[in-house]
Amino acid sequence: MKKLLKVTLPPFIGFFIFFIAIRYSSLYFTLRFDQIGDGTIISFMSYYRYTLPLLFAVAFLTQLLIVVPIWRSVADKTLAHIINAFTDLIFVCLLFSAGISYAIWDPPSGIPHLLKLIEFMTAVQLVYWIINLLTLFILD
Repeated sequence: MKKLLKVTLPPFIGFFIFFIAIRYSSLYFTLRFDQIGDGTIISFMSYYRYTLPLLFAVAFLTQLLIVVPIWRSVADKTLAHIINAFTDLIFVCLLFSAGISYAIWDPPSGIPHLLKLIEFMTAVQLVYWIINLLTLFILD
C-alpha cells in the first residue's frame, strides 16, 4: 500500500496544485487550443489544460519507473549524496526546460525571451519536483 501511495500521491498532489492554479485563474475560460506554442504563460496554461491526462500518465510512469527507485537508493545515503542528487535534479530540469523552451521559442522575439522561457519552465519543473520529493519524504 505504501508503494502505491509513493507512486500515485506525489504526481497527484503536484498536478492538483497546478490544476487549481490554472483552473481558478481569470484566464481559464479564454484559453484556446490554438494558443499552444506561442511561448507565453497563456500558451503554457492552454497546453496544460488540454493535455492534462497525458501529462499525468507520463508523470505516473516516471514516478513508477524512475523516481521511486532513485528515492529508495538515495534515502539511506549520506548528506553529500543527497545534495549531489538534488544538484543533478536541478541540472536535468534546466536541461529539459532549455530544450522545451527552445522548441516553443519564436526566434524573432529575441534571446531575452528565450531566457525568460527557460527560467519559467525551470521554475515550474522545480516546484513540481520539490512538491514530489516533499511528499515522498512525508510518506517515509
